[in-house]
Amino acid sequence: MFDERWPEEAEELAAALEAVLVRHCPPEFLSTIEHDAATGPGDRSAQLDSAVAEFGLWELPNQPTLLTRAAVTLGAHLAPVPFVSAMPAQVVLGQAGVANGVDRAVVPAGLARIVVTAGNDGLEIVAAPDGRRRSAGGEPVVVLDGARGQSTAVDGAADAVRAWGFVLEAARLVGAAQALIRYGVSYVCDRRQFGVPVGSFQGVSHPLADAATSVQSGDLLIRHAAYLGDRDGAVPLFAAVMAAAKARTASRQAAAVVHQALGGYGVTVEADCQLYSRRIRAWTAAMPDPGPWLAEMARTLADPATRDQVTDLWQFDRGFTLPRWARESG
Repeated sequence: MFDERWPEEAEELAAALEAVLVRHCPPEFLSTIEHDAATGPGDRSAQLDSAVAEFGLWELPNQPTLLTRAAVTLGAHLAPVPFVSAMPAQVVLGQAGVANGVDRAVVPAGLARIVVTAGNDGLEIVAAPDGRRRSAGGEPVVVLDGARGQSTAVDGAADAVRAWGFVLEAARLVGAAQALIRYGVSYVCDRRQFGVPVGSFQGVSHPLADAATSVQSGDLLIRHAAYLGDRDGAVPLFAAVMAAAKARTASRQAAAVVHQALGGYGVTVEADCQLYSRRIRAWTAAMPDPGPWLAEMARTLADPATRDQVTDLWQFDRGFTLPRWARESG
């Protein structure tokens, strides 16, 4: 039986980090820095970077529950800090300040080096290409292309980097989606029509409840992956992929539902809703498709000779039992 609640120290970390972000990363700050995205960080971005560095964000121990909980908090405040991209290389390779470019075409700007795959799933670190642009989410990014300059081979498993990348990106998406749903619920509780809050209408409340349930499912899968990582010393790729797949669809669902709940107000730049929904769209677009890894896991589970390789699937210790119709259909 798994205890997949966040550990007390992870919750204490989240509360302390949130206090920093409430002060240095309010929604109006996010709107302001979009104007600086093409040219470089402004003074307020530098203040945020300094605040999280002083907080000790980059010196956190390599514990999956702590790092994942921090990513949830950063996502909830849409903090433009390259923590999610830099942590996989820092944890797996011991290399600080290296963006995760494994299976990715776009990485955050501001990190001078990028880890990418080389040869038969080996890893190498390359210099970040020149030039930056603003993503659909309003954040500065650089685009990786086939032409690479000088590279340095590094020892490390590409799947380990993939697992950390998936689980941290999923955590950030869940944090953003949870914050967006809270924003939407607050609005529909205050907004009144026909003398009652619009949130009392089933056409508004039921989709919001469905979206919140879906996001909570993603949150549980992230906790599951982090719990296994703390227990075993490494985040399992299958658990990270499951979390990423759910967080990807659930966060998009949350963005669509909250926009509908807010009506015309939700599509204005004055509303905070677009800050969240644009970043959710941009982050999910930049994330590799978890589908191929899910398909590989399904093939592993469906084969009696290999299904025991996948352990800790919720209440099952190893693999799962196929129903008779599935066993006899082939």
